[in-house]
Amino acid sequence: MKKTLVAVAAIAAVTGAMAQATIYGTIEQTYTSGSISTDGVTSSKTTSIGEYQMGTSLIGFKGSEDLGSGMTASYLYEMGINAQTSMSAPLNRQAFVGLSGGFGAVRIGKQYSSSFLNLVSADPGGATGAPGALYLGVNTSNNGSESPLRQDDGIQYDLPSIAPGLKITLTKVVAGHNTSDSGSKVGDSQGFAINYASGPLNVGYTSDSTKSQDIAFGSLGTQVTAVDGTSTKQTTLAAGYDLGMAKVTYSDAKVMNNGQGIKASMFALSAPVGAASLFLSSSTGKILTTTETKLKGMQYGVNYPMSKRTVAYYHAGNTTITDASNSQTKVKGFGIGIHHSF
Repeated sequence: MKKTLVAVAAIAAVTGAMAQATIYGTIEQTYTSGSISTDGVTSSKTTSIGEYQMGTSLIGFKGSEDLGSGMTASYLYEMGINAQTSMSAPLNRQAFVGLSGGFGAVRIGKQYSSSFLNLVSADPGGATGAPGALYLGVNTSNNGSESPLRQDDGIQYDLPSIAPGLKITLTKVVAGHNTSDSGSKVGDSQGFAINYASGPLNVGYTSDSTKSQDIAFGSLGTQVTAVDGTSTKQTTLAAGYDLGMAKVTYSDAKVMNNGQGIKASMFALSAPVGAASLFLSSSTGKILTTTETKLKGMQYGVNYPMSKRTVAYYHAGNTTITDASNSQTKVKGFGIGIHHSF
């Protein structure tokens, strides 16, 4: 990091530019094992090396520049990388520029949605790759892109602080349209997020509305095709309270269009045990289409920090999917890995 900053300082001395730049990232390798069974009959078993905690490995670049008069410009560009092979092309995770000052802060580009950040704040597993975190089904429900996990073509505006601990963010997504669909504006969305943090308490709420947005559940079930001209609405609620010896969190999320969609809630507990941190979460949910599918999930695990940047961990979980005919599909998995950040 010091070499990076020295190099940046040298460039700045030549060009006259004065800006801060940081290279950061994560590398993770995990031994994973999983299985899928339906009504007691196993249909598949897999073992592999992958990434299990906080998404894929990544490398990113971020920086800021003092513009004077109390204003700051900033940027961030982040790429997902495949740490198992060297042949995969980097994937764009986040890419945005921003301005901040007395007016608040605005960021333009691809960035994490307020709904995902709200829900993951209540997940002690940190969006782990193990089955069981049903809220991830709500936040990866867009057909054909990463939204609403990360939103393309987005504008996020943080209002100036109006009270201690209170943060309000407004979001607008412009999906981009050609001549044939310029009138329908499919994929355009707008929303808001409210978060309050004071001492051990943290509470957040988000609401988003997306024009004619289909809903896809991935491995959880079938797809809901949005009714033309309607809005797909997503809401999330997350809360946490730190008791000192343990932290209790709760989240509730849903995404619906014309009475069809997916709902999920999670109750979780995490606690330090010596240097390690243990967690347990329990989720319930429903997929509502022409029939009702019931969902149950559980996750548990332990994180052991070997340093400030390196964590060894074991995460496991399961999801049970029960359809209208009472046929049950069970998805199980666990991962043992090392996560390093730089």
